[in-house]
Amino acid sequence: MLTIVGERLELSRLLRLRRTASTLFIAASALFMGGLIVSLVAYAAGVRVAGLGMLALAAWLARYDIARRRLKAGGQARFVAVCLLSGYVWLAVGGVLALVYGGMTAGPYYDAILHSLFLGFGFAMIFGHAPIVFPAVLGLPIRYSSRLYSHLVLLHLTLLLRVGGDLLLWIPGRQWGGLLNGVVLVIFLGNTAMALKREA
Repeated sequence: MLTIVGERLELSRLLRLRRTASTLFIAASALFMGGLIVSLVAYAAGVRVAGLGMLALAAWLARYDIARRRLKAGGQARFVAVCLLSGYVWLAVGGVLALVYGGMTAGPYYDAILHSLFLGFGFAMIFGHAPIVFPAVLGLPIRYSSRLYSHLVLLHLTLLLRVGGDLLLWIPGRQWGGLLNGVVLVIFLGNTAMALKREA
């Protein structure tokens, strides 16, 4: 998470942010890392502090990240921005869940925290950066298509089902959400492969 957030901080330099923004970023990151350290000796309290740090980082990204200014750009730039901003929402959700259920070490509430962060936030970031990273790594151009929104929207819908199942202790919702999460990743790889193949 800190790797991704740090990369967004680097890009935010294009906006020539005030020193206050950098100070807030450092404070939010320190809060998150401090929570991780505290969790080694007081798990529940540490996770809750880290959750507060996640909320602070999500708020910083929503306010200062360049993605918000790219929504009007259209095409691939807008798609990337939507991916990133939706990921920040899941980061905030993960922070709220960590604050509420910070003492959990297993079970559905713990599952909800983990998947809000690693699927909701993490894969929204991956989806957003894939049209940029894949061509650079593979040496193949990519043609943007609105089809790419399909796996992004399905990610959020299936994750809502999974997290909702966790919080409501609804086992079928958890199971179907988890299964469909896997299907979404296959759709993502297929959409990306087709976009690369059409220009290769």
